[in-house]
Amino acid sequence: MNRMSKFRSEKLEIGVLYGFRALMVLFVMNFHLWQQSWITQSVTLFGKSIGFDFWTRSSYLFVDGMILLSGFLLYLPYAREKLEGTPVPSVRRFYFNRVVRILPSYLFAVLAALFFIAIPQHLYHSTQAMVKDVVSHFTFTFLFWPATYVSTPLNVALWTIAVEMQFYLLFPLLARWMKKSPSLTAGVMMLAAWVYRFCVARFAKDTNILINQMPAFLDVYAIGMLGAAGYCRMRLWMMKARRCEHITVCTLSVAVFTAGAYALIAILKAQSTASLEGHEVLRLSQMQMRLPLAITLGLMMFSAAYWPKLLQKLLDNRLMRFLSSISMNLYIWHQVLAVQMRIAWFPNVDLLHTDKNLQSAYMLLSISVAVLAAMAVTFELEQPVSKWANRRFRIK
Repeated sequence: MNRMSKFRSEKLEIGVLYGFRALMVLFVMNFHLWQQSWITQSVTLFGKSIGFDFWTRSSYLFVDGMILLSGFLLYLPYAREKLEGTPVPSVRRFYFNRVVRILPSYLFAVLAALFFIAIPQHLYHSTQAMVKDVVSHFTFTFLFWPATYVSTPLNVALWTIAVEMQFYLLFPLLARWMKKSPSLTAGVMMLAAWVYRFCVARFAKDTNILINQMPAFLDVYAIGMLGAAGYCRMRLWMMKARRCEHITVCTLSVAVFTAGAYALIAILKAQSTASLEGHEVLRLSQMQMRLPLAITLGLMMFSAAYWPKLLQKLLDNRLMRFLSSISMNLYIWHQVLAVQMRIAWFPNVDLLHTDKNLQSAYMLLSISVAVLAAMAVTFELEQPVSKWANRRFRIK
């Protein structure tokens, strides 16, 4: 087997992306736990206190990063097929993989919230409201109504799953178009997202359920898909590059990542400042930040993939891979469990918001329970069902 054949046959794995996925979920989790506890987050170095309030307040933006990463990973096999001729899954197989990956954990989360939270706590004002909420969750249409989206007792964090499932319906067609004409396809996706967000900002009286609809993320997905195409081209070039060129790329990658980190801090600070002016201003700012944030995180992911191997260990290690493996269920379960524990075991909210020892205990408990729950659902439900389904249904 020659070098090119070996290059094409090897499994493509970008180790640093495990770290990105894990950290972004942890940042979002930290934001939601901070909402419950109001714990001050700072470190003291050389007698000087350095606060991370701006980071914590704006960490919900990393959901956009998770969607960006999804676009990158979804399109990566297709970008590789275009350049290297490697096979890609059929459309049937693509949908089967998505269903097997998402549905077990998602449906379990919906049903658990229904039977252990919503019904016992009498959170529905009528049977009709409950039926509408459940049916809309089963069909991934619950984002279309305030009562089933922002006011649902069935775990608000599930909204990103609905966005993803709606995008999956379009993805095979978008992937085909992207292979034929990447500039035009990405341009149309970006234009559609910009037009949608402009109309929301200009005409909507209440943007609450509109800013996170699937069309609002089309440019984020497009940047992720372009990033995958660029990575595959760069990977092919690196295979033929000389040693000195490898060293140059590694050096530049560190510089690009550092610049991206500064840009990311500026974006988070700007978003945190916007939060002081009310919810509507905050949501408008979030829509404005979406594109620069996606470009910044995309460049950081791309550059980290070409760090020196030793430096990549910061993002590609056993801990990051473990957290990445449970990341979907960690994201699904952390908020709903934290809220329920706060209601049951920390009923005095004023005391929780002021007592540092109580805040620390609450944070430690919430993180521990969320990780254990994510492990249980991932390893005892999601993965066994996936293995069974792949053995039972041999979809090609």
